[in-house]
Amino acid sequence: MAAGDGGDEVRVLQNLRGKIYDAKHLVPNKMRDFFCTINLDQEEVFRTQVVEKSLSPYFGEEFYFEIPRTFQWLSFYIYDKSVLQKDLRIGKVSIKKEDLCKYTGKENWFMLQPIDSNSEVQGKVHLELKLNELITDNGSVCQQLVVHIKECHGLPLINGQNCDPYATVSLVGPSRNDQKKTKVKKKTSNPQFNETFYFEVTRSSSYTKKSQFQVEEEDIEKLEVRVDLWNNGNLVQDVFLGEIKVPVKVLRNDSFQAWYLLQPRENGNKSSKTDDLGSLRLNICYTEDCVLPSEYYGSLRNLLLKSSDVQPISASAAYILSEVCRDKYDAVLPLVRLLLHHHKLVPFVAAVAELDLKDTQEANTVFRGNSLATRCVDEMMKIVGKHYLKVTLKPVIDEICESPKPCEIDPIKIKEGDNVEINMENLRYYVDKVFREIVRSSISCPTLMCDVFYSLRHLAAKRFPNKEPIFTIPIKNILAVEKLDENSFNKKNMFQILHGEKPLYIQANNCVEASEWIEALCRVTRSNQKRLSFYHPSAFLNGNWLCCKATIENTVGCAPCTADVPADTQIEIDGDRETERIYSLFTINMSKLQKLEEACGSIAVYQGPRKEPDDYSNFTIEDSVATFHTLKQITDIIDKLNESHEKYRKKRSSSAKYGSEENPIVGKVS
Repeated sequence: MAAGDGGDEVRVLQNLRGKIYDAKHLVPNKMRDFFCTINLDQEEVFRTQVVEKSLSPYFGEEFYFEIPRTFQWLSFYIYDKSVLQKDLRIGKVSIKKEDLCKYTGKENWFMLQPIDSNSEVQGKVHLELKLNELITDNGSVCQQLVVHIKECHGLPLINGQNCDPYATVSLVGPSRNDQKKTKVKKKTSNPQFNETFYFEVTRSSSYTKKSQFQVEEEDIEKLEVRVDLWNNGNLVQDVFLGEIKVPVKVLRNDSFQAWYLLQPRENGNKSSKTDDLGSLRLNICYTEDCVLPSEYYGSLRNLLLKSSDVQPISASAAYILSEVCRDKYDAVLPLVRLLLHHHKLVPFVAAVAELDLKDTQEANTVFRGNSLATRCVDEMMKIVGKHYLKVTLKPVIDEICESPKPCEIDPIKIKEGDNVEINMENLRYYVDKVFREIVRSSISCPTLMCDVFYSLRHLAAKRFPNKEPIFTIPIKNILAVEKLDENSFNKKNMFQILHGEKPLYIQANNCVEASEWIEALCRVTRSNQKRLSFYHPSAFLNGNWLCCKATIENTVGCAPCTADVPADTQIEIDGDRETERIYSLFTINMSKLQKLEEACGSIAVYQGPRKEPDDYSNFTIEDSVATFHTLKQITDIIDKLNESHEKYRKKRSSSAKYGSEENPIVGKVS
């Protein structure tokens, strides 16, 4: 997550959260060990624990992560865990990025689809086509198709490593299939081919005086260029990476060049059965926010920050947001983070808690409900108390997990041979220890970030004795943490830690893990006094820096560091992003805002007793005039932000035309 409220560019930020519940009726029809993974295209970014000996495994794992790159497909793979051999993929659930909105916030059962290497594709290819007229030795005119395959980006990893890709270029028609092949590029997911191939489109003998300067319509309509990407398997079978098909008719007027998304083979898995692989239950919530420069959010941000001063609190913008959102969690998450970032959370929580107390009749039920106040407190504890909770309870949780003692005291559930009294003693021992740790930790709540890392290191050393570190870098000595250009070592997901000596180069397992490592290390080192302002995005190899070609190893970097401003190391919140999320929620629920506005108008006009049920009976309206005034401010601000977003969308669509690298073509060009 990018930090701060500044910046001149529009940022498109994506995240994914949800839960993997369970699978049922998996094959083969015998008890096996299963686990589930989440993949962005073909890159694994999350893996559940293994559920042993089950045909209907319950995973019950929640996930949340930022998505740092573009992607086409979100996929969930079910694996059969193998001890001696490679884990077997049973089936998958694949959802196009454009279709994720259909399932957002909903619990759904998905049928598992068969896995076919012909359908496991990702990446894009840059292609240029041109039609030339040539005069042969005997004076006749011949048409020649020129195919220039330039490069590919984002090809998948093969067995965790960069592939050895090559391309076949074919001209296909009813009675012809001419094929040519590029050279193999070694160990890269972004091969630069830059190879040109020539095909005779219509033979010179087929031309007449009337048609010698144009391609015959019947011929051109039936021809297409097909480009297939492959991984060179050397001693094993080559692996299909994807294909594109371009009709030659696009060249009627001029040359044509564009980026294309690689597609699966059309007949990849048509013969496979999909009804006997089992099913998977998921809850998925994907969000994509276009965060404008900070100045665009001034009015909405100020209106939200004044919420705690509004009387009554139910007439405030923050409270209205929680009223119109179907799921209060959607509103609470950005709202709490924004108010916390600007030191306005405590008065707001106090105000909404006071409103809760008005309807509470029994002291024992105070804050027991699922209200805005309790949800705000829950979310605040997750943000502020996360490190404190880990430091305080991790030793006890470790002990329970490493040497579990039976604690079941329900006579119905107790296992044969267990003693209820012994189990009660075990339970009391654990509860007493947890309670004692909580009481003792009061002085460190909340703890500083350095205390968190010290405690985590102490616990890790206790958990894994005799595991001395290979290399240690003190936090205070870190000068910068930045991404490393893939071309340095032909490896993806690499980053570098710059300190007093040579840079430490690290490869993460996937793009999400790399992003999280960089973010975490940047947060804890931003207060370091000797942080660098410039760095080298590539490595120093063979006597020079690959990025700027400088030959002196300790020369000043050639690119500005991305995080050189000191920030709060305890909690880092992107205020603009949270405000953009709130804007999106207001926009989605505009119809409810209008109903609430109409309700305020009706109450103001009609002073008699309220008739139940009303269209607005689910809303809390204590002061219709104050609420109406706030609603008017909200709608005016949202209208202005809508205009700003529309200008950005038009600018983006004009700058990133269909077929550009940012907006590649999907499927055939018509």
